[in-house]
Amino acid sequence: MTITLLLLILNFVLINIGFLISFCIRYGFVFPERSFAPYKESFVVLSLLYISALSFFRVYKSRFKSSWDLFKRVFLGLLFGTLLSIAFVYTFRAKWGAFPTSIFILSFFVNLFLIFKSNQHILKAKKKIKKKVVIIGEGDIDDIVTKKADVQNWRIDEVKQLIQHVGIDEIIMCERIQNEEDMNLLMYLTQELKIRVVFSPSNYLALLPKRIGDDNSIHFLRTFIGKKADIEEFLIRSLDIIGSATVLLISVPVTILIALLIKISSPGPVLYKQNRVGKDGEVFTLYKFRTMIKDAEKLAGLAPALENDARVTRVGKCLRRTRLDELPQLFNVVKGQMSLVGPRPENLHRVKTHNALRELRLVVRPGVTGLAQIRSLYDLKPQHKIRYDYLYIQRRSLLLNLYILAKTIPVVLLGKGQ
Repeated sequence: MTITLLLLILNFVLINIGFLISFCIRYGFVFPERSFAPYKESFVVLSLLYISALSFFRVYKSRFKSSWDLFKRVFLGLLFGTLLSIAFVYTFRAKWGAFPTSIFILSFFVNLFLIFKSNQHILKAKKKIKKKVVIIGEGDIDDIVTKKADVQNWRIDEVKQLIQHVGIDEIIMCERIQNEEDMNLLMYLTQELKIRVVFSPSNYLALLPKRIGDDNSIHFLRTFIGKKADIEEFLIRSLDIIGSATVLLISVPVTILIALLIKISSPGPVLYKQNRVGKDGEVFTLYKFRTMIKDAEKLAGLAPALENDARVTRVGKCLRRTRLDELPQLFNVVKGQMSLVGPRPENLHRVKTHNALRELRLVVRPGVTGLAQIRSLYDLKPQHKIRYDYLYIQRRSLLLNLYILAKTIPVVLLGKGQ
């Protein structure tokens, strides 16, 4: 309670310091009275609006599982507080209409830095930023998860012992799920209490075949292998969404032209759809522009296209050479089923046939492009796939994704690889 009160008072002061700094940025050290007077008359009300918004997004709760958790709440609280304050000033515009809107925008960024850093410093000093993790069973798990200073671990022997622990953020399963009662408890914790459940590598690999076989009882199957810090995961996902949406928007004329050419040149649908295996064994529908004749799978099953394959249409040859047939996969990226960069998604038949294709390469979202593609060494043999997939998973980062995307451009333009 003392820390909460301290943070409330500190944030009240910092909000106004942020406003004053914003006035300095906007006008220098001499403020125009006409613009500054509305702030002097309304700063108490405005500060309370910001504090209320920060409280609504639980910036003053007793514990945070990470600094990123705190940052997100401060960001949302200040954003909502800024919108409320602008609406408040507009409502009383007859009295405070001269309040510059630019000050609100500047103060948002200034206060985001001031409040986040000050709160983070105090909360860390008081050990209030700490993730609580319960490990079920014996077994080796990633050192990054267990030895960080802001992670508190407990080891227990059985799932039912979880009811003795309050405020858990994450559960790591090193033991097999023994019975339906344990499964129901884990499902309740993930669905109702939003507790993250992850699995040790050996447990993960044992459960994957069930997930790939459409057993939805393990729908919360996750692993920490390949996972980065929350902020980097956020940036990678932001790159996926912004990049995909931008390309989709820019390529609208090309997309319309391709659809017309496919429809005119051969009978059949414009899009080709096929079930593929994604992150954690989740099966999803992948979209591509159709490059083969209608019902090509009935002629040769799921055999991959070869050079001068009779099943490939004239338009399809061009689309495959330029990789434009994969443009619709950007919709899979926006939906969260794929990433711009990652291991290529495999069809169910190949995953069930080759054990190597179902293992640790499924711990990240499949990608539109990847390491194998930019090295021009990509082929359909599993041993070649996993070599580059595992290398990518070990080094996965925002910068690596940007590098691979940049290298993909000349590969596409020069028509290299398969």
